[in-house]
Amino acid sequence: MSISDAPTARSTDRPEPGPPASSPDGSGRERRHPLLITFIVIAMVAALLASVARGFYRDGPLEPDAPTGQGSRAVVEVLGDLGVEVDVDRHTADAAAALREGRTVLLTAPGELNARQLTALAEARDANGARLVLVQPDFVALSSLTPEISPSGALRDGGRIEAGPECGDLAHRARLVEMPTAEDGLRGAASLYRTSDGARSCFQSDSGALVAEHDGVLVLGSADLLTNDGIGLADNSALVLNLLAADGELSWYVPSANDPMGTTSLTPLGYLPDWAGPLLLWVVLVAGIALVAVGRRFGPVVLEPLPVTVRPQELVLGRAQLLQRAGARDDAARALRTAASTRLADRLGLRHETSLDGLLAALRPHADRSEEQLRALLGPTPVPSDQDLVRLAHELDRLEKEIDR
Repeated sequence: MSISDAPTARSTDRPEPGPPASSPDGSGRERRHPLLITFIVIAMVAALLASVARGFYRDGPLEPDAPTGQGSRAVVEVLGDLGVEVDVDRHTADAAAALREGRTVLLTAPGELNARQLTALAEARDANGARLVLVQPDFVALSSLTPEISPSGALRDGGRIEAGPECGDLAHRARLVEMPTAEDGLRGAASLYRTSDGARSCFQSDSGALVAEHDGVLVLGSADLLTNDGIGLADNSALVLNLLAADGELSWYVPSANDPMGTTSLTPLGYLPDWAGPLLLWVVLVAGIALVAVGRRFGPVVLEPLPVTVRPQELVLGRAQLLQRAGARDDAARALRTAASTRLADRLGLRHETSLDGLLAALRPHADRSEEQLRALLGPTPVPSDQDLVRLAHELDRLEKEIDR
């Protein structure tokens, strides 16, 4: 073949493009598409099954069908095994009807009820004398349902509480109950209560009792006694199950947001008497006239040079009053310790950014205190009361005077 014929041969021997399906890249893409579709279908089916399974129960605090840690399915199932008929009510009218029928009613969230709902429950209970169990009620609920029991404190550190000899049958065969800390509790720290005029109490602590009873109204100071996580601790199950199974019938009342009696509650203005409206209009009119009279300008605005000089004593006093009003004892203690540490570091020739361990090592030869005492004084130790805060200030001042000697 000659050189002149080579281009012709190359042009005639050029292969024709084949179909896209025969290329390796095209076939790989076709194989990946079915896998992607399969994964999407599996994910959708899994999400659908999870939604269906979730719909079999309501998950929430003390929900009787919830198997989660905050639910109460374990308590309800054991009560059913003991032969107790448990009905779940979500409206105040149903719970009041159960009280009139003589059934025991467990009110899981008294703090969510308004005055109208609490009054309806109190009247229904007085009509038949049925038992009403309140779970961690607040002062408002207790004032409407049993004024002989009132809140007295909280069990923030949790722990175990023994049933004393004064409990009697109020302990319901439980000798020891265990409460979580305020951080781990379902509704924070367990509530403690004080009693008067014939009311009884059990599981006493320094600030009050965890369980109290008066005239058929029984108070439980912690919602964790009924949860799936808390029922198995110590003798919590004995207390709860023997208490709720005493009558053989139980109405488990979980307040609902769509309760007709709750959604039709009066507005704040609805509690005012009829003559309050005209009086309020008259007060507004007088206040408007007074503002117009007082707001008249009697001359040009006086300009003052800025910034305004404020005495340090006023700043310190103002900040102290703000901390006292907010109850921020730990913040006040932190400020006192920081200022004292800075002054001590200056007197000992240390840098301000010196760590606490370095400051304690420098203070030890000059102070008549052990390292543990100095660490408790200058370290981040909680201050539980105002007296402890005052005592801390005196101790810090005494330490500085010791260093000055």
